[in-house]
Amino acid sequence: MDDEQLESYLKLGEEHSYILEQMRRKIEPGASVLDLVEESERLVRERGYSLAFPTNLSINEVAAHYTPFPGDELRIPETGLIKLDMGSHLEGWIVDAARSVALEEKYEEMVQVAREALDKAIERMIPGNKIRKVSEAIYDTIVSAGYKPIRNLTGHKVENYILHAGVEVPNVPTGRSMGYKIKEGDIFAIEPFVTLPEAKGYVVPLGEPLIFSLKKKGRTRDEMERRILKIVEKNYKRLPFCERWLVREIGHRVNHALSRLAGKGVLISYPPLVEVSGMMVAQYEDTVLVTADGPLRLTGERG
Repeated sequence: MDDEQLESYLKLGEEHSYILEQMRRKIEPGASVLDLVEESERLVRERGYSLAFPTNLSINEVAAHYTPFPGDELRIPETGLIKLDMGSHLEGWIVDAARSVALEEKYEEMVQVAREALDKAIERMIPGNKIRKVSEAIYDTIVSAGYKPIRNLTGHKVENYILHAGVEVPNVPTGRSMGYKIKEGDIFAIEPFVTLPEAKGYVVPLGEPLIFSLKKKGRTRDEMERRILKIVEKNYKRLPFCERWLVREIGHRVNHALSRLAGKGVLISYPPLVEVSGMMVAQYEDTVLVTADGPLRLTGERG
């Protein structure tokens, strides 16, 4: 990445952080989830950037992967805990960040613990450190505060046009990425997920998939499926997309065609992920570029 690319990347992170904060402030009881999500995506496009994935607005025990379907009438509840997760990119350089909003005072501490775990993890994103040290920072911060991490959700390495580039940053220090040595130039999205101590502490897929990505190019005799694949290959490459985006071009719902393509193995589907014991989940996330001098926070507060 040359100096001009880096400057553009930093600007993208700054703009993304601003939009994320503006949308966070609009999360209040009674607000339309569909309206909030579509406004967030519109603001990204208006600034000349592309969406790295559909905005996620996940409520209470839903930890991730909820984006509204066309005509969705879901509204922000009076009580609970909301996660807003957004991704933008410029020519494939991605920033991914999330914030949580506590609608009740009793969940505010959990949100702050997620944020503190993120800060502690980012401090360890220096060349030569192993991912284990970063993961341990997340785990230790959450557990010492009396909460429980979600063990099967992770942060992830980011590469050009690749949102999940194979190296994970788990909330619990275990898995095949533990020995990975962080290198100068690496980009990671770090995202602690926190739940209550009495929770089981892991998520399961539940409900109809709302987000998809292209797994491989495929052939089909179905005219609608062919049309969808043409749009996806042209506009989204292998980045995640949703039905709402396709409806703008096609003019009607295509959920059944998307399900068929996922069933054929052409698309990857991402159902909402729900904490298995139904407990609240908080999330905090920022994207970090590793430099020779240490971590450079692309989103959130730099320092």
